[in-house]
Amino acid sequence: MRRAFCTCLLLVLLLVFASGCTQPVAPVPPQTTALPAPVTPLPVATTTIAEKSLTFDVFKTQKIVNITYTGGPDAGGLVALKVRIDNQDLDDFERTVLTPSPGESIVFTYQGLATPVTANIIGTWENGYQQTVLMYYF
Repeated sequence: MRRAFCTCLLLVLLLVFASGCTQPVAPVPPQTTALPAPVTPLPVATTTIAEKSLTFDVFKTQKIVNITYTGGPDAGGLVALKVRIDNQDLDDFERTVLTPSPGESIVFTYQGLATPVTANIIGTWENGYQQTVLMYYF
């Protein structure tokens, strides 16, 4: 008797779940998305300053890195050179030369072996304009 009752209860629950799972789903109205208002592009600000060009001689020995500023077509108005050397051991050296003159050497002396990876030189002109003028890979 108890077994028959449990079996009937199980069948009723199974029919309730089966009929609930197979009921048709109420249709969902399609969602309409509003198109964004057209955007008028803003004018792009352009600079009238052309890229500057300077020249350098770079060489490395076992103990030093020597960077010589040799001038260039845009040497007029140059007020500073910022030189940064990144090394293999993750140390980096930085030096700023104010009012550089052609022929001036910037020497980095190492206590051990010179292990530079890159030399990045940024020039600054009278009007405040700054630009990387040399990225040298050793």
